[in-house]
Amino acid sequence: MHRSSIEMRNRVSYVAQRHYDVRRGRCNWETVSHALQEPLLACLSNFDANHSHIHPRRISGDTEWSLDDIAALKQFTESHFRTQMTSDDWVLAGRYMNITHSDCIAKMWTLNTFQLTPQLYSQISEFRQAGLLWPTICSKATACSPDILRFAYSTTSKDKVQKLRRPKAQFRISKHQHWTEDEDKHLTDLLSRFDNGRDIDWNYISKTIGHSKNACRYRRILLMRSQKSREVSQSSSPDMSTRSDSPLVYAASKRLRA
Repeated sequence: MHRSSIEMRNRVSYVAQRHYDVRRGRCNWETVSHALQEPLLACLSNFDANHSHIHPRRISGDTEWSLDDIAALKQFTESHFRTQMTSDDWVLAGRYMNITHSDCIAKMWTLNTFQLTPQLYSQISEFRQAGLLWPTICSKATACSPDILRFAYSTTSKDKVQKLRRPKAQFRISKHQHWTEDEDKHLTDLLSRFDNGRDIDWNYISKTIGHSKNACRYRRILLMRSQKSREVSQSSSPDMSTRSDSPLVYAASKRLRA
């Protein structure tokens, strides 16, 4: 590594630590960029956590994000990455949020695939007027996580509710629609070897199945979301004969639950 590169990394790491917001748990990277007179993405690329006391936050799938964090991640990805995001792009997004990039991928996937319909918006409004909390609303209205539901509802004005459409995904999922039933079964078998979801060896799973690491992560998210949706449907209609879900996704999600 050239001396100039090392100096740049040290400068970025030093300034980033000075502008670390303890309350939000992340840096004000716009201020860092302005202070160094360098592009924002260049600052993120040269940031080295080993030269600072800033460590990424680990937010599991069951932990709710703050509305500020969701809005910041959405704004960052939409402002800087208008096309398909690569793995390196997600690493930069993770540094910007000070959250592991795999958690950022999972949260954006959930946000982009959630659809707030006029009917759901009206139902949520009634629940809110009745004084129900967001976790309770989620259990009654949808399988979506409370933070995503709250963010979508709070950022949608009443005037635009009739114009709601499925949001265009900010990134495309490679080979997501080409999974076979055997590959789903193989993926769930491999995932069952890891007791907690934090130590999954995605390199091993990717090489074993033949899909990229991101594709495997996305497939796991889809199966878990399908499982949650199915549990909500079962609570209201236990008759399996009326289901229209894909047998492939149902079988795979059932194995995940087991």
